[in-house]
Amino acid sequence: MSMSRGSQGTWLAGMTLVGLGLLTACGDESASSAVQTDDGASQQGGVQSDGGGELAGLLERVESGESMISISGAATSTGEYTTADDPRYGGVSNDIFRPALGGGSSRRGSNAEGPYVISIYTDATHEDDPDNVVRAWVSLVLPAAAEAGKNYEVASFADAEDHQVQAHVRGDGMGWSFSRQVSGSVYLEAFGERVSAAWLLEAADGRGEEASRVASEGAVKDLPLTLQSEAEYDITVNGETETTLSRITARDNMLIVGHGIYLYLPAGATAGSYPVQEGRGDDAVRAQFTQHDIDEVSGELTLVANGERYDAEFNIDASGEDDVALAGDLRWIALDEG
Repeated sequence: MSMSRGSQGTWLAGMTLVGLGLLTACGDESASSAVQTDDGASQQGGVQSDGGGELAGLLERVESGESMISISGAATSTGEYTTADDPRYGGVSNDIFRPALGGGSSRRGSNAEGPYVISIYTDATHEDDPDNVVRAWVSLVLPAAAEAGKNYEVASFADAEDHQVQAHVRGDGMGWSFSRQVSGSVYLEAFGERVSAAWLLEAADGRGEEASRVASEGAVKDLPLTLQSEAEYDITVNGETETTLSRITARDNMLIVGHGIYLYLPAGATAGSYPVQEGRGDDAVRAQFTQHDIDEVSGELTLVANGERYDAEFNIDASGEDDVALAGDLRWIALDEG
C-alpha cells in the first residue's frame, strides 16, 4: 500500500483486502526446498501458507468482529475478554489494529504503508500475585511486506528479522513482561482495511533456562484498521531540505508535528482556511518553533473534513536567525470543537 501527497482523504477507500493466496510449491525445484511444519504448512524463506492447519482452525472459532485469547503458564488468562463496554478497556486498551508506534526495538509505521501492529487484550493473573487480576495483552507487529493468506514466524522485538513478526505478552503497567525467547506463528487470513489473524506463541521473561514462560493462542476476525494522526511535509532550514513523515502528538487543539514544531489551532476550528502567525489569534493558527531561532511567521493552513476527523494542507514561512519553510499535509487529526 502506498499513498501520494494530496490523496490522504481518499486513500483508505482504495485499500483492498488481499485474497487468500495460499503458497504452493511450483515445480520440483520449489517443492524440494520447502520444509514441512508441525501443522502441515509449507515454509520457505520464513513465510508459510497455513494449509488449513491449526491456526486456520482457531479463526473458525471466532465470529466477525470478535477475538479470543488465552494465556497460560507463569501468567494465566481468566477468561474475561475485553469489550468496549468495560471502562478498563477504553481508549488504547481496546483490541486494535493500527500502524506500529515504534519506540525501542519496535517497528514504526504509517497509515498507508505500515508496518502494522495487532494488540489483543484480556484479563490475567501472574503466579507471583495470583489474586491480582490485571489487563494483559499480546502485541504482534507485522512485517512491512505482510500479505494475506500467509503464515509468519514469531520472534522477540529485539531479535526479529524483517520477515518475522515481533511479539510479546505483557501485563498492565508493565508489571510483568514476557518478551524474550519468543517463538511461534501468526497466520494472516485477511489484511487490508480489516485484519483477520490467528497466533500460537511462547515467550519468556528472561534469557536463561530458568526464566518463567507463558504460552498464548488466539484469533481475531475483521478488526478494522485504526488510523493515526500523522504529518507529511518538506522542511527547508537555511537552504537544506528534508522530507518527513511523522506521527502527530495532539492535546486539545495543539499539534506537535515534528522538528519541535507546534501548531495551535483556534478553539472551535472547523473546515476552512486559517492564517498562520507567530502570536496567538482568535481566528489564526499559531506556529511555534522550539528548535529554531524565529522572529516572524506567515502562511496558511486549510482544514478539510474527513468524516469525524480532519485533514489539512499547510504552507508556512518563518524567519529570524534561521530561515524555515514548511509545506505539507496533516492527516486524520481530531479537533476540540467545543
